[in-house]
Amino acid sequence: MHKISENKPKMRHAVKIFTLLLLVFVFGVGASLREATDKKFVVVLDAGHGGTDPGNLGTGRYSKTEKDISLAVTLQVGKLIEANYPNVKVVYTRTGDTFPTLKRRVEIANTNNADLFISIHCNANDNTAASGSESFVMGLHKSEESLRTAMRENASIFLESNAGRDYEGFDPNNPDTYIALSLRENIFQDKSIQLAKNVQDQFRVKVGRKDRGVKQAGYYVISFTNMPSILVELGFLTNSTEEDYLQSAEGKEYMSAAIYRAFQDYQAKLFNVQPVNGQEVVVKQNEIKPTVDYASLIWREDEKDQVMFKVQILSSAQAINKNSQQFHGLPKFEEYLSNGTHKYMAGSSRSLEEAKKNQKLLREAGFTGAFVVAFVNGERISMEEALKKTQE
Repeated sequence: MHKISENKPKMRHAVKIFTLLLLVFVFGVGASLREATDKKFVVVLDAGHGGTDPGNLGTGRYSKTEKDISLAVTLQVGKLIEANYPNVKVVYTRTGDTFPTLKRRVEIANTNNADLFISIHCNANDNTAASGSESFVMGLHKSEESLRTAMRENASIFLESNAGRDYEGFDPNNPDTYIALSLRENIFQDKSIQLAKNVQDQFRVKVGRKDRGVKQAGYYVISFTNMPSILVELGFLTNSTEEDYLQSAEGKEYMSAAIYRAFQDYQAKLFNVQPVNGQEVVVKQNEIKPTVDYASLIWREDEKDQVMFKVQILSSAQAINKNSQQFHGLPKFEEYLSNGTHKYMAGSSRSLEEAKKNQKLLREAGFTGAFVVAFVNGERISMEEALKKTQE
């Protein structure tokens, strides 16, 4: 009892010291938080390729290549952020047709103490039917396709004046390089995945693009940045339909607005920060101007046990938003599900001749792959069977 009594003053003194230290810590953290709050949020926007590096050339039908599309979309994204977030500083790795090295792009992000890095590209594939948008975060490739994609984008190193000698053994053509990258700790993975998911959600829901998901790959520009970083592939320029879309002013506007909205969601969810005007950037259906007069599109009422010829215009693994630019302002269409694929049709007629007229009109409207299909009582049948039935 006596010893405990003697220790009471010491205990009270220790409590006072602890309380004082706690107050210093709390006020210190509070000051740090205030400084962090006052600091501008920095986002670095990186338009892929540029200058002597055109990126992928697409189908060869256009003079503008990947470098031009990525720059146009990047500048539009930056413009939207600057207009709506005065406390956000936007830094560009390029604003014109220049060729900053991959290493320089990383340096720009790191020396600006960026809070976010977004690199924008267009995809390519030997399979011209490949389509859709996808976003990448740093990590070991999960498939041969991801490895090939990373190798292709990283190959810009060899177009630099020193042919890649500044990269200290980083060889974009050596798979071992990507295994080594996977061992590099990335404390920003969760936030990177969150932003990438936001981008893909916007592409799918608001723009109606095919969603290829969020993937991991060893891109140099997102592997050596010291902040949450993503690389966005807008679509495949080797697919003529997607190339037409991304080359169009409307397509670039839609894609840049989607990336901006993904940034807006990221700010709201992680930092509870809203744009100053509180307005969502949305392209409305009535702003999509049809390139042809759909009034001449033939629609006949379906009849029981009768062959009905329709024109298939689109198909997608994911349902396409009815206001999507992919419908080219088409006011009416039908949808059906076949083996998990959403398919869309326009026009309806009882004769193949009328169906071919519909097909011609729809192709002129931008549905370049439109083709005639046949149905009986809501069930699709082969064209051979349809023609046989119509001749009976």
